[in-house]
Amino acid sequence: MFKKNLKEVIFSLALGVLLGIISKYLDTIAVDGSWWSISLSYFGDLFTRLGIWILIATFIAAYSKTSINAAINTFLFFIGMLISYYVYSAYLFGFFPTSYFLWWGTLAIVSPFLAILVYKGKQKEKFAYILPALPLGLMLSLSLAIGPFYIDISYIEELIMYVVLCVIFYKQPKQLAVVILLSFIVALIIKQISPYHF
Repeated sequence: MFKKNLKEVIFSLALGVLLGIISKYLDTIAVDGSWWSISLSYFGDLFTRLGIWILIATFIAAYSKTSINAAINTFLFFIGMLISYYVYSAYLFGFFPTSYFLWWGTLAIVSPFLAILVYKGKQKEKFAYILPALPLGLMLSLSLAIGPFYIDISYIEELIMYVVLCVIFYKQPKQLAVVILLSFIVALIIKQISPYHF
């Protein structure tokens, strides 16, 4: 059991480190008109947005062995990503963007608590109707422009990620319908109260 947990921990940390380095490298790609540079630039843009990180962290938390594992694995994923991204940034450009580091650091600090909610939403039947609406609502707020009388797609990729999250949390049609409805309410609330617009 300890070895399995250790493998999960090492994998989560290594994945974070690797994706932090890759996402910083993608930031440095100059678009020269070739399909290769355009593709890399596209993924660079995708990795600068919050949606992909929510998707990966949700997957890690939802499929961890226990809620404690979910908390540890998600935290280590974000810490690995954060440290490798900003150390690589400092190496490349000779400066350290403190405000961005603090923002992502805050996310890393709260990620264990959010991971436990995700785990319980995935693994515990009694929470399956409510808790999945939180990450789904956040993803929906990133993918759609939502107002009192309109809905418009901001990012199709995040909308696809929303569908993937629906698949991750799916238990039965009624449960999914309730979660989707609640996710729209959560997304609308986030749009109204969030000081950040991603």
